[in-house]
Amino acid sequence: MQRIELQVVKRAADLSAATIRRDGRLPGVLYGAGGENLPVDCDASEFASLGLGSSGAHLIRFASAESSLNQNIALVKEIQTHPVKGTPIHVDFLRVDLNKPVEAAVMLSFTGKAKGVIEGGIVQPLRRELDVRALPDKLPDVIEIDVSGLDIHESIHLEDVVLPAGVEVPAGENFTIVTVLPPVVEAEPEEEEEGTVAAGAPAPTGDEAAAAGEAGEKEGA
Repeated sequence: MQRIELQVVKRAADLSAATIRRDGRLPGVLYGAGGENLPVDCDASEFASLGLGSSGAHLIRFASAESSLNQNIALVKEIQTHPVKGTPIHVDFLRVDLNKPVEAAVMLSFTGKAKGVIEGGIVQPLRRELDVRALPDKLPDVIEIDVSGLDIHESIHLEDVVLPAGVEVPAGENFTIVTVLPPVVEAEPEEEEEGTVAAGAPAPTGDEAAAAGEAGEKEGA
């Protein structure tokens, strides 16, 4: 996995998170790998432009004038977002040891054109990410899954996925990752029975109904 460099500083203890955000910065914390918990902040625009707020795993190398922060390697563990705007308001960075495996969510990319699509089917991913375990440098940026062999009603399960060398999925159920749904067929409109009033047609007036009744009595006479 490619390492992304991010400029960070140690967050001043006397500044509130709201004050830091008003200055265009994103507050956070660095923790894990046996190190101390360190309050940090970074430029919110840089964080966004580097794609660190998107889904999937991101391996980050800190660049800082602070020796306790500089060259630390971390993963974005959790992002808190604004309830209305959806923008990041706080980030948790998990410090990693390059010699120890970590677990992270890796994005899935579906490639190829499924056979079932040619027949009108629809490719339906049921998972967009996959939780994997690997050494930090072995984490893939993305895991590709070829769906070209799938026909309608066929699926790819976890056991069918070919993982990169050094990458494994923690033990669990053999869940479905992607399937091909049948085409949606619109129901044919039902034919109207003789003698019934078509939907939307005006109902007969009292005079019309009476006339129809009289005609029926004459025919039966």
